Amino acid sequence: MQIAITGIGIISALGVGAIDNRKNLLSGKSFVKAPQILPTIHKEWPVGEVSISNTEISRNVLLGGIALKECLTDSGLNAEQIMALHLVNGTTVGGMDIIEKHYGDWSKGDFSNIACIEQLEADWTTKTLASKFSLSDHTTISTACSSALNAIIYGADLIRVGFTKRVVVGGTEALTKFHLNGFASLGIVSENICRPFAADRDGINLGEGAAYLVLEDESEAKARGAHIYGYLAGYANCCDAYHQTASSPDGDGAYNAMCQAMSMAGLTSGDIDYINAHGTATQNNDASELRAIERLFGENHTVKIESTKPLTGHTTSASGSIETIFTLWKMEENGYNYAICNAFGFGGNDSSIILAKEAVSLCGTSYNLNIKHSQSFNCNSSSDYKNIIPPMQARRMTPSLCHLIASAHSALQQSGIDKPDAIVVSTQWGCIVQTVSLLDQLTENGENSLSPTAFMNSTHNTAACTLARTFGCKGFNTTIVDDNPTEKAVLQAEMLIKTGVAKSVLVCAFNESDAKWQSLLNTAGIKSETVIESKVITI
Repeated sequence: MQIAITGIGIISALGVGAIDNRKNLLSGKSFVKAPQILPTIHKEWPVGEVSISNTEISRNVLLGGIALKECLTDSGLNAEQIMALHLVNGTTVGGMDIIEKHYGDWSKGDFSNIACIEQLEADWTTKTLASKFSLSDHTTISTACSSALNAIIYGADLIRVGFTKRVVVGGTEALTKFHLNGFASLGIVSENICRPFAADRDGINLGEGAAYLVLEDESEAKARGAHIYGYLAGYANCCDAYHQTASSPDGDGAYNAMCQAMSMAGLTSGDIDYINAHGTATQNNDASELRAIERLFGENHTVKIESTKPLTGHTTSASGSIETIFTLWKMEENGYNYAICNAFGFGGNDSSIILAKEAVSLCGTSYNLNIKHSQSFNCNSSSDYKNIIPPMQARRMTPSLCHLIASAHSALQQSGIDKPDAIVVSTQWGCIVQTVSLLDQLTENGENSLSPTAFMNSTHNTAACTLARTFGCKGFNTTIVDDNPTEKAVLQAEMLIKTGVAKSVLVCAFNESDAKWQSLLNTAGIKSETVIESKVITI
């Protein structure tokens, strides 16, 4: 099977739409500067801000809607074909910008705007975009900075297993005080334009934007005379299983992801012309990524390596799809045949895709397998994890996360598996206890003295990556966000088995709460239950 790219849409600090983005990308001019639209105390932090004023709707939806509209128009699909599309969207902060406006009022007992609390669910962004364009279905992937690239992977798998003939995939992420100050609490935000891979690099610039691509079975694309920008030749996701924010010194996750992507494409390192690196300009990330590249290509390699983040800022969850489009343009401009695009997220969630100028058949597909589902295990008793998690480690986790590990441990034991090949977690609100903690700090302390622990553990994929570290699982790792996400998590697991990526997949449902969050949801009339459940899917 060959997967063609037949539509693109993009918005970033480089401009609104593909024409401005391409022109400014190829000129090499940085559009990172002090924020002009978004309010922040820390004016010395340059950011890649989109020059569009915000509205009362989430900025994520605003940016995503502009890019998605351009993508659907560019694809040349008719109305009926568009309505049949499945949207796979990568995002993390959701409507955090709207929440920031009103959270202080809620803390004081003013609930006049409490209905907008639903926008904090990352899937609300995706549902709203899917509804706006009358798309048939949607899935939200939230793996921090690798979200959009993992959305591309999920969409490609939908095509490979015959679920659909075409999908629209990508990501959207807006700048907010929450994640701007969260990254600053880790001490990795630069006051200068970032310098990826430079010896004197001193941190990231954040950015915002959105980008979407239509992926299509090549035979369908050619039958309707679609313009083909290039091909998705291979892809992989692997977990570093090392630390919640730092990458491993040897870059295991990045190395494995690039290796597996090349294997799927049937390529060797000598075939690759260009790498659009994750390249955040932090000391740790760049050293780890370069080590992975050296392991794969040799220290005397000639492959062109570039990071485009000095031009746009790091657009976090949207970076994978934005930089995929950048890579397609770089390939066309420079005559490259094969290119790698990398995106790495918190928890060591590392993803790589390979883009090709000409059609490439993806390797490793298999069907008609006897897939088995184990019994589900639910754990809510504090005694469940005491003999599994060391006390010092447990102290740094929320109780719900400890229960999840106990639940997963029981499911793996029952299946006779020590270490699963892959981990898929489904959630609604993610690690909401840590998210609320950071919102409380922003409300009470302004933008000072924020807890780095609360920020690094607030991402939706904290649970999946904690499970990976606990069980030493360096394989595929993803997090799906939905108000009823288990069905889509099981679909992801079965696709991993059908495409030969995994023989065993740990699937967990994780939804936590605390008294304050539950009270806010109750006031808004939103039902949400604590859910901790695990099972293993095997062949």
